[in-house]
Amino acid sequence: MLSPARRHRLQALAEKEAAKADEFGGVRPDASVYQLQLTELKNDIHVLRSIQSQEKRAEAKKELIPKHMPYVLGIVQSGAKVEQDEVITTIMLWCFDCGLFDQGLSLAEYALEQNLKMPDSFSRNTATVVVEEIGNAARVAHKAGEDFSLETLEKAFELTSDHDMPDEVRAKLYVALGRAYLKISSFEAATIAFETALKLHENCGCKQELQKAEKLLKEQAEKLLKEQQEQSNESSKSDSDVEGQDNLQSDPT
Repeated sequence: MLSPARRHRLQALAEKEAAKADEFGGVRPDASVYQLQLTELKNDIHVLRSIQSQEKRAEAKKELIPKHMPYVLGIVQSGAKVEQDEVITTIMLWCFDCGLFDQGLSLAEYALEQNLKMPDSFSRNTATVVVEEIGNAARVAHKAGEDFSLETLEKAFELTSDHDMPDEVRAKLYVALGRAYLKISSFEAATIAFETALKLHENCGCKQELQKAEKLLKEQAEKLLKEQQEQSNESSKSDSDVEGQDNLQSDPT
């Protein structure tokens, strides 16, 4: 555990080193802080590989993340252009693994802005990793009967909509969005999301949910139309009553 003083010093050093990168994102003249942090991260990864349980590994990552956050925040908050930083992309992924989606998406925003690549062990680009991690987490929550944050899904969509990735990966996010919209009775948005998911990947697993969304959307539209007709009839009746009273008042007999 880092002391507050050491945490502050590390963040300040990271900001200073990031600022040394040239405006075109060249290699930092003095990469010592990054190399030290990367070495420490790789040591932690080596320890994690010795843990076979995925649940325990996620718990270990959650304990390790705060150790690296001062460095990560120092780079991100500096806003400097960085050519590559495996510490940031790895901690981003760990945040997703631990359910720290707000923190993970905050790092993802910086990583995508800077075109940071995932470590060499990953074949997927950064945007694909973000969408797949969020989509998979939403699917796990759905299977467990739990809600998944619509705000998180929409943020992931916003960050990655312009990035290239396999259609079946993007379909996962649309399915998750459809389910979230269905939960809040946004049936039109749910229908569009499910339709898009199926166009991207026919076997994405939301055909029945699309049918449900379409049925509920139709019922919602019919209910709205009925209410509008009733209001119109009520308004016409009210106008007729007023007209009748006016006629009675004007009739001398």
